Amino acid sequence: MAQFSFRGEFDSGDSIEFVPKLVHPLGVAELRALHQDGQTAVELQLEADDPTVNGELQVGRARVKAKVSFNEPPIVFALVRGGWLPFPFAMPPRFLVDRNVVISLRKLRLGQTLSRGQALEWWTKFFEQGSALFNPLPYAFESGHRRKPTMAEFVAAYGEGVAELRENLPKCEIVRFQDAHYRAAYAQFEAFDRRNERESEFLLRTSALVAERVPRQQERKVLHSIMNAADHLGVVRAAPVTLAVLSCLFEDVHGNLPSIGRQIIKPKRAYTATDSFNAISDLRHIELAAAGQVYFGEDAFALCTCDRAIALLWCALSLRGESPTGGAIEFTFDLTTDLFPRLAEKEILELKMLLAA
Repeated sequence: MAQFSFRGEFDSGDSIEFVPKLVHPLGVAELRALHQDGQTAVELQLEADDPTVNGELQVGRARVKAKVSFNEPPIVFALVRGGWLPFPFAMPPRFLVDRNVVISLRKLRLGQTLSRGQALEWWTKFFEQGSALFNPLPYAFESGHRRKPTMAEFVAAYGEGVAELRENLPKCEIVRFQDAHYRAAYAQFEAFDRRNERESEFLLRTSALVAERVPRQQERKVLHSIMNAADHLGVVRAAPVTLAVLSCLFEDVHGNLPSIGRQIIKPKRAYTATDSFNAISDLRHIELAAAGQVYFGEDAFALCTCDRAIALLWCALSLRGESPTGGAIEFTFDLTTDLFPRLAEKEILELKMLLAA
């Protein structure tokens, strides 16, 4: 069952009504525009079967473009293949929910102070009749300890996530785990351990290099240091963590456009293991969402987050998972000026070649 129906009226006097089967994703430009003004109209592309046009049923597939302003600015972003959507617009409505979403829902339920609480309340009303499936796995992976959780902490955190989602979305389906599911999920989490350690050390070593905006004449020297650190620690040059650091290096030279990578890793000279854990957790979540596209195909779960920086990185990279041989998942991405505003197209191509070396 869809969460909403759509009615559009045109200047010609014609009208169309339908239940969407697909809403095409939005991108970086829309995220930034809505951040500046939550009432900004965005162009949606929607598809539906058998719409009603001027009160008469029309058999067939309809594709509609419409400028839409929301009653409240989007506060939960669903990361879908190719971009993002306000989370009720993601189809199918299957969601992985991260920690900031669950905590925001808890604050809303308890009447605690919450930035844009009215907006969250308005958007969650789309699910009053159910029609969606939620899984708090990212919430459990973070666990709230600002470090890797133990198995017991992971299980407890997952139960907390389930309980909170059930309180706030009582008619929706919440994924419950059995012992075997907990063991399988935690085993996957542990499989990242050695990689997490390397990437954490990488952030600790490189954060100071990009703590402030880098002058153009120092770019190549800093780039060389970042690549050396990645190679020395065994961090993949094209890993999301490396791209996030490089986004800080190649940010807008005037500082007018906030760096997407800077908002993720929050670099500073006195960077800590806790800082790196938080950043890597965010990056793992978007990898989890991309991997789900491979495992579940059209039924993949969308990652739900209140963190605009995560949504910006997802859209800027257009991160996607592929498994060409049916074995290990490979991540592919695009390099654009959204992530590296300082670079021209030729320089981005040169960077891509360097990352592949």
